[in-house]
Amino acid sequence: MAGPVYSFGPFRLEAHERRLLRDGSVVPLPGKAFDTLVLLVEGAGSLQRQQDLIDRLWPDTFVEPNNLQYNVSLIRRVLERTDGVELQTVRGQGYRLVAEVAREGALAPARPVDGAAQRNYVCKAQDGTRLAYARLGDGPPMVKAANWLSHLELDWRFEVWRHWLDLFSRRHTLVRYDARGNGLSDWAPPELSFERFVSDLGTVFDAAGVQRAPLVGLSQGASVAVAYAARHPERVSALVLIGGCARGWRAKNKPKLTRAFEAMMVLMRQGWGGRNAAFRQIFTTTFFPEASQELAEEFNELQRLTTTPDNAADLLSALGDIDIREELGRVSVPTLVLHSRDDAVVPMKDGLELASGIAGARFVPLESRNHVVLPTEPAWARFSQEIETFLAQEALS
Repeated sequence: MAGPVYSFGPFRLEAHERRLLRDGSVVPLPGKAFDTLVLLVEGAGSLQRQQDLIDRLWPDTFVEPNNLQYNVSLIRRVLERTDGVELQTVRGQGYRLVAEVAREGALAPARPVDGAAQRNYVCKAQDGTRLAYARLGDGPPMVKAANWLSHLELDWRFEVWRHWLDLFSRRHTLVRYDARGNGLSDWAPPELSFERFVSDLGTVFDAAGVQRAPLVGLSQGASVAVAYAARHPERVSALVLIGGCARGWRAKNKPKLTRAFEAMMVLMRQGWGGRNAAFRQIFTTTFFPEASQELAEEFNELQRLTTTPDNAADLLSALGDIDIREELGRVSVPTLVLHSRDDAVVPMKDGLELASGIAGARFVPLESRNHVVLPTEPAWARFSQEIETFLAQEALS
């Protein structure tokens, strides 16, 4: 049965086809933002209360209000400067779409959020902290250890992560999760520490029903992955470590480095969550010195939506205590270590230290300045090829 079609102003919203057109041209509006617009259009003229919208958009998941606010901001960009169409904010209450809406057809059942059919779940850590995790793709499982500042619902909408998710879910069911303190996981956990990060990874393995699988770790997620593989060799079949280190900034015991990070944490508590992206731009430029302006703006916004100022500082502090040097020698699975040659977030010498401590690890330097390799740079071809080759060999072993 054909789904409903709504017309308002110059727009035509085909709910069942998940398509929005303006004057006959398709207007891209991803994922939950599209679902949010459908709810606003269906209730045009009436106040749509914030909590009601959240409950309908995320019926089985706890989320922070800023997830809804982000969807509304995307919709505003689409609707702005359109005569006869206005999206009003009723402060402290919710939103109202003011427009003359005509409807055709019958209401169709909701469709998956994303073409890749991501499935979201929630589990509980040993200390009661809620952890959100997701499955993406089909095939044998692969688990990705959480890295600083992730968001299951938002990651796939941003160019920074979209190509990564495609790469790792192309031939596998990718299981990934948001670390405690950010994303869709609990923003007020009783503890933020490296040991909890390792324990949380085990919780996700169990909750997702993964008995044994390759494990991917990016940035500090690489340290978490190594520690888990060393302690639970029966659960991990291979390691892919990207931009990682064996020691955090505090564990390196360098006074100048320590002072710099401590100053950064003070600034984070003051400037992280504001609408002005100037402070977050410092991080973005460090992570992606060669990013386009559009990508930089996306990452600035992703940082703001992912966690609170205090959590951002506390997470950075916890990462300073990482020291897995003694556990490197206990890793007994095939390991691939990749690192950008001019990485300003985690210097390549840290990647070399990581690889040299794991017997038989293959180290691949990437000709890039970005901490996270982008598909627009030449290094992406080698990055993706090395990973696909390694995982194919692992599957045959």
